[in-house]
Amino acid sequence: MTIPENSTETDSSMLTLDLDENATHDTVGFLDVYQTYDWPKSTQEIIQGAFFLGNVILMFPIGYIGQRFGGKSLLQIAVGVNGISSFVAPWCVAWGDWIAFAVIRFLQGCAQSGIYPGINILITHWFPVAERNSLSSFIYAGAGIGSMLAFLLGGILADSIFGWPSTFWVIGVSCCIVFILITIFAATTPGDHRYIKEAEKIYIAKDQVEEVVTKPNIPLKKILTSVPLWAIIITHVGNTVAYMFFFMQGPTYMFGVLEFDIMASGVLVALPYLGSCISALAFGNLSDYLTNRKIISIKMARILFNSIACFIPAICLVTITFTTSSTLAVVSFVISSTAHSGHHTGWMVNYMDLSPNYCGFLMSIGNVISNIFAVLLPVIVSIAVTDVTDRYQWRIVLLLMAGFTFVGNVIFILFMSGDIQPWNKGNEEDEEEVVKKA
Repeated sequence: MTIPENSTETDSSMLTLDLDENATHDTVGFLDVYQTYDWPKSTQEIIQGAFFLGNVILMFPIGYIGQRFGGKSLLQIAVGVNGISSFVAPWCVAWGDWIAFAVIRFLQGCAQSGIYPGINILITHWFPVAERNSLSSFIYAGAGIGSMLAFLLGGILADSIFGWPSTFWVIGVSCCIVFILITIFAATTPGDHRYIKEAEKIYIAKDQVEEVVTKPNIPLKKILTSVPLWAIIITHVGNTVAYMFFFMQGPTYMFGVLEFDIMASGVLVALPYLGSCISALAFGNLSDYLTNRKIISIKMARILFNSIACFIPAICLVTITFTTSSTLAVVSFVISSTAHSGHHTGWMVNYMDLSPNYCGFLMSIGNVISNIFAVLLPVIVSIAVTDVTDRYQWRIVLLLMAGFTFVGNVIFILFMSGDIQPWNKGNEEDEEEVVKKA
């Protein structure tokens, strides 16, 4: 069974469990980690949904934690919890079957809810504004690289003498190593770092319009009534849901309607992630090139790359629903994933444009709503598609997803902003009170 990762977040345990119709939990010894599991599709959906449920439940609290303690703490929580839970997963599943695995996935979803908010907070503190897109693209490309390696190495490890549990053990150990490196060498801000030079601090802060500070007090009312913010959230949700549909339901559509099993080829599975990595780096560098040379404004750059990330996948979705060619469907699949990386220099970095101080919390709001839709997506598909071989049932869902991401980007174009919002300074009343007390 393959457990896929959500859109807007890197899933460190997107690995494979062997399925064997002849060997089940009851036919092997207690806590035998090498036993195999024949779980029905409904059980697999519950396990997949548990991850997104964890994301939704803890997203707001994790946003507050990030505002209080900084982005480093969110990354420590994410890799620490996922490292330990991944390593012990084979034993837990042997003990508690699919329920134990669903609980693990839920905990991992909770922990990973802080990855992108934490990254956004660190980016605003550490990256010069003029290089923010190009440097952050290297970080965002890591999601595609990690997913590609998981698919390729997962099969190799599962076929090794250590069996399928080794995929979880390798991920667990890797996460623990990353946790140690973050704890020793990372810092929330340049001012907190033990080894940074003064010249480096000056270089990082040279072109910041406002000083970036971590503010524990969040002006929630002003944030929730911000029109530019809701423009980002709407396109965030539409773009993410369309992307997740591609990866969660796309292979099922191609197998049921086009009779082509894309998951049978490791190369074809890896291609969308490879395209995503390459385009993420290209879009980030191109965006900085265009804005730093005043060829286009920051606002226009966000609109341009977000349109690439939304309009092209929408066209690919429409293409897939009307084509009978499996080759064209695979090409559309790869093109959509490649174009989707434009969102890194579109709506994702636009959270930082609006509020460097609260961008982590803003990302949390968008992630909560998008993950609610992610949980509902399999339900919507199961209601609309009762026969996976029926092209016309699938067409309704495909066109719905295309329309969702298309309309979301239109709203983004009309109402977005590339400027820092007044509420980035926090609650002015609270600030005045602090000054009076001082």
